[in-house]
Amino acid sequence: MKKGGILNPAICSLLAELGHMDELLIVDAGYPLPPDGHVIDLTLTPGIPRFLDVLRAVAEELVIESVTLASEMSEYSPKLYQEVLRIVGDVDIDEVPNREFREQGDAVKGIIRSAEFTPYANVRILCGCAF
Repeated sequence: MKKGGILNPAICSLLAELGHMDELLIVDAGYPLPPDGHVIDLTLTPGIPRFLDVLRAVAEELVIESVTLASEMSEYSPKLYQEVLRIVGDVDIDEVPNREFREQGDAVKGIIRSAEFTPYANVRILCGCAF
């Protein structure tokens, strides 16, 4: 049994499969999920688990090279936006219109869906390299 970190076996497996330059989405409860994508749906009840909790757990275990956010997040969810920046740390941040964000998300390796109801609580993570 693992002593700590992410305990969800599906998320552990997905993170272990990610390589340099692979992309991962962490999304809110309302994000339109692709019918054939690798989706891990964590929704339990509204707000459980929260988007930031999922992002924080993933950021502790994954090398992040850059992230992409919907440009609308900073206007409609400014507190969430600031917390995302704090969690991901000193990485490149790309902001694109929400429509473009969703279009670009079709090629990601996996999607983790939270139960967040805050507008634009979505992030695309570009995996970095540990060496």
